[in-house]
Parts: sequence; C-alpha cells; structure tokens
Amino acid sequence: MAYPYLFASHFDTGDIGDWDTETDVSGVLTYPHYTTLAQLNGFPTPYRGAYCMRIDAPANTAAHTLLEGSIDIAAAARRWVRFMLYVSNNFAATADDIFNIFELQAATVVEVAVSLQITAATDVVEIGVTSGTEVAAATFSSVVSKGVWHQVELNCLIDDIAGNNGTTDFYFDNGLVRSVTALDQAAITDGVLGTLNTLSTTDAGFLLFDEFAFDDTRLAITNRFATHRLIHDDAFLFVGPGRLDNVKILDGGSGDVVLELYDTDVYSASLEPIWRGRTVTANTDVDAADVPIDFRRGCLARFPAGTAPGAQFAIGRATGWGSEGAYRTYASKRVVGPGGL
Repeated sequence: MAYPYLFASHFDTGDIGDWDTETDVSGVLTYPHYTTLAQLNGFPTPYRGAYCMRIDAPANTAAHTLLEGSIDIAAAARRWVRFMLYVSNNFAATADDIFNIFELQAATVVEVAVSLQITAATDVVEIGVTSGTEVAAATFSSVVSKGVWHQVELNCLIDDIAGNNGTTDFYFDNGLVRSVTALDQAAITDGVLGTLNTLSTTDAGFLLFDEFAFDDTRLAITNRFATHRLIHDDAFLFVGPGRLDNVKILDGGSGDVVLELYDTDVYSASLEPIWRGRTVTANTDVDAADVPIDFRRGCLARFPAGTAPGAQFAIGRATGWGSEGAYRTYASKRVVGPGGL
C-alpha cells in the first residue's frame, strides 16, 4: 500500500477538498453537513465523518462531477479505486435511464465506466461496469438497495499497449460481481466522480458519495464505526461528545508531520486546535502521552504540515458514533449554533 494513499477524499472540509476541479452546471452537487442530511428522505448520515458529497437528481444531461489528475494509471500498471455510494429511498425516474457515476479517462476519452441503471416502471436501481463510455443494459450486475450505504471497488490492470490485455474487476459490497477482460486501453490520466449524461427524466431523490480512495492495493473498509482509526488526510473521527484514549502521529519519512485536533463537528479554517503534536525525526512515530483527550462537539483531525503524514487513534467513546442508530439519533437532535458551530 502506498503511504499515504495515492489519492483519497473524505469530503470532511465541506467542499471539493483535494480534487482538482468541480463541474456543476445546475448547482445540484453539494457537500452537506450531517445535520442537513438528517432532514432528508430516509434520514441519511455520511458514511463516516461530518460531511459527504451529495448530488440531487439533476433532471438534465449535464455533468455534475469532480475530476482528479492524481487518479492516473500507466500502461501495464494495476490500481484500485474504492468509494461508498448511497441511493436515496425516493430516487426515481419517469423513463428508463443509464448514466455514469465514475469514469477512468485517458485525456477525456472514457476507458472504464461505472454506471447506474434505473427502470422507470419500478424505480429499481442497478450498478455495473464496462470498458468504454456506458454499461449496456443487458450487462448490469447488481441491484442497489436504497437507503443504505454500499461499497464500490474497481481493480484495474491497464493494457500494456501490446496485446489488448487490460482487465477490470468490479466488486460490490466486497463481492466480485463482474470482470471485463481483453481491454484495449490508453494510459489513464484522470478519474471523474459524479453524475454524467443523466436524462431529464431522472428527476427525484439524490445520491451520496463518501470515503473515496485510489491506491496500488485493495482498499476495503470492513468496519464503518471502527474504534481504532488510521488516517492520512483531514477527517472527522466522530461527531458528538467523545474521548480519544490514544493518539499516535505517524511519520512517513520527512520528520515534519504536524497533527492538530479540534473540538468541533463543523469544519472551519479559522478554528483553534485544542491539541497539537508533531514529529521531528524522519520515520519516527510519536505516541502522545497527554491522553485521554475529551471533546464536547466532536473530533476533527487535521494535518497542516508534513510530507507523507498519518495518525492512529483509539476512540474511547462518542455519543454520535458506534452505530447507525447512534449517529442518526444525535444528528436529528444536534442544532447548529451561532456562526455554524
């Protein structure tokens, strides 16, 4: 595994984060706070953290996407993509539709696509993968249950230009459901996440995306509410009152990793941390002595400085964490105060 991931996004800064560019023609792509999500159909919560990415059914054919150039794959190289997907209970269409939610592109040419298909008569949603621009109706592999989070994974081996030998394995909720072989691909230059080429008749409900990662090995998440967390990017460890029992700063080889902890569940660049630590020697981790650390609102961990940063945490307790029920209950009761805090 690369250290840290080759690219990752928790969306926990409430915006596009580290993605290169955003395209949102009709203003349906947002990064809602968990208290906002709790007011929607089905009372959803982010997969992890305080924010995620949301796209309302756009009712048009325009792109509503994020693009990242670090999601690149050279010829003959193998890479993994993972993200979490939520389809709202009221996601619906008045005509059958097939549209992409993730693409691997070679200089704007779509080489691999993950598509959703919605059947108007039943509003059943299915997911599939293909080489090229869009999955064919007959080759969708899995039904996507609504109102719950699903894990989407791709294992891509790019054609070595010699023999049309590229492959893409598609995993849904940790199970291998489809393999596409004998692919004739160019090297990948970009990854694109969001909705592309929806019909105007797909006009009800929303999709959520969270915990995106791209790396050179498999990136499965096995425990949504893990009490031991390893992170390499800014992330909310939990929401609501809680406690950290252990904090370890990980140095990937630079001797300059800074970790800051904030008592909040609302991202703001102007907040002051309640705890700060750093490494001073390359490849030497720092296990904090001044623990446990208590939080009233939630815990945001940030890396304001450092090359190849990382941190490990032991979560002792958290009011809005540990289960979907605890998360949803706290989200429904929590009121954002003055200044959004």
